[in-house]
Amino acid sequence: MSEHQYVLHRNLASIKSFDVTDAAGAHAFGVKFHVEGLTKESWTFTDAGGAQVGKLVRAGVHVHPTFTLDRPGHGEVTIAKSNFMPVQETWRVQGTELGDLDVSGNVVDHEYTVTAPDGTTVGQASRAWVTIRDTYGVRVDGVDPIVVIGTALAIDVIEHTK
Repeated sequence: MSEHQYVLHRNLASIKSFDVTDAAGAHAFGVKFHVEGLTKESWTFTDAGGAQVGKLVRAGVHVHPTFTLDRPGHGEVTIAKSNFMPVQETWRVQGTELGDLDVSGNVVDHEYTVTAPDGTTVGQASRAWVTIRDTYGVRVDGVDPIVVIGTALAIDVIEHTK
């Protein structure tokens, strides 16, 4: 896979839904928020043609914030916060085609890096500071974009619940 760049925008009409555009500004993915029961939230990812390409689920009862990501034709991926450090955060993305990925970042700067087991950077997310709605620039290289976009969305959800 080659490098791709995306922009993840919080949808103003539905504060927990998102739009994803590619580097040229074309619609790449839609991300729609759903409430499932009292403690479960989910987001469905659809491609530009409207086909579902993933579902991110957050169950409410975990010591560390945890999400599962299901993608058609792929195994389940788990995205979990690894620590409760005040500024520096680490997350673990388990079950990807590359193996387990490490995510590290800074809560203050809203900058996150996704690293493969061999140490190469396969994704980065950076939040824009001056925007009307939350916006992240996302770079993906060598892994399914839904994994990195889903990870950025999971981190954003947790940051908004603090």
